[in-house]
Amino acid sequence: MRRILLGALGALVTGLVDPAVAEPAPTAVPQADRPALPESVPAPAALDSQGLRAGPVAAVRTLQLLQDRVASGSVAAHEGQPRLIARINADLLAAAPEVWADGHHVRAAIVFSLSGGGPAILRRLTALDGLGEREATLARGALAFIEGRDADANRLLRDFDTAGLPPTLAGAVGLAQASLIVTENPVRAIALLDRVRLLLPGTLSEEGALRREVFALGQIGDLHRFEALAIQYLRRFPHSVYAGNFRQRLAYQLTQFDVGRDEARFGALNRIVNELAAGSRRDLYLLIARTAIQEGKTASARLAADKALALCGPESPEAAQGRLYRAAAEIVDLATFEPGLRTLQALDRSKLPARDIPLLKTALATAEEIGRGLVGTRVGPVADTAPSRQAQAAADSTDGAARLIPKAQATIDQIDLLLQKATP
Repeated sequence: MRRILLGALGALVTGLVDPAVAEPAPTAVPQADRPALPESVPAPAALDSQGLRAGPVAAVRTLQLLQDRVASGSVAAHEGQPRLIARINADLLAAAPEVWADGHHVRAAIVFSLSGGGPAILRRLTALDGLGEREATLARGALAFIEGRDADANRLLRDFDTAGLPPTLAGAVGLAQASLIVTENPVRAIALLDRVRLLLPGTLSEEGALRREVFALGQIGDLHRFEALAIQYLRRFPHSVYAGNFRQRLAYQLTQFDVGRDEARFGALNRIVNELAAGSRRDLYLLIARTAIQEGKTASARLAADKALALCGPESPEAAQGRLYRAAAEIVDLATFEPGLRTLQALDRSKLPARDIPLLKTALATAEEIGRGLVGTRVGPVADTAPSRQAQAAADSTDGAARLIPKAQATIDQIDLLLQKATP
């Protein structure tokens, strides 16, 4: 019976974006929450004028300074990045052939391409004669990586020794190497990402390496180091333009650890979330609760929803969300089915965000089907009774479960159809 109920619950949010595999647009951080940048860091326009006329090395340093501002939370720097990249790309493509006789400029061009600059300059470089052997291998490997030719990129970059390379190039190559192997060899990817963090502290490269390493640790199930590095990320890069994406993926990964399973796991969750301000803690608990429903982790959903509700005003929209997520988890447990259903029926839809209306509708539809399957079944803990009454109750429960199977499947089909219409 419980397996059927959990299957129905999992369908409640089927079709919504999975934060583990989809990375939405960077989330802006409120201006008031961003730290002031040091006066020594010039504005993007000034960086542009200072760097581009001095050759590839200076131009790429310009881009890196701008990208480090992104890690500090500058939305303006993030929005200005494509324009600067386009300008640098045009200048590199227009550079005279003798410029590339200098290995420093070649290495800078490789860093540029791996930092979002694209493949055009690498195509030009790989067609030239006279590149050093290491630079030629890196250029070909980086080009294959950018173009998605993973087999070629693996052959050229996987075992490339970055010792002796400038830190910026070693960091860019290390990020690419880790990306190529993280699925099949996450332990080695973690070691590569560790090195990037040590090479380039305080940069966007460190931010990206730390963000990726947290989820590689989740992949291997290392909750202790996962907790330590998640806390480190939230302390070091709380205002990064990518921090919102990080929190969404963090919520997904925490549900994979099934943090509601025992006190130690839930304690790790609380220590991570406590790094945030109260409003952000509330929002992350809500996100974890919703994600836990999607993953069928009902204990995690209830505990996270309770934590969120403790941080909400009683009549706030966030409280309505918390009650929805908790009730959606309650309806799959016989002991809490009835209070969960009452909560769902009493929710004020006007206080819910638009994305949660389909969840409420399908939770109610699922609860109705479950209720029909429970006709003749005692809800809640069964008191001590005569053996014959216990046997009859068990038989009724089995019959109810059998009747529920086709109804639950029909409900899931209806849910899928509803969510296809509700999700762009």
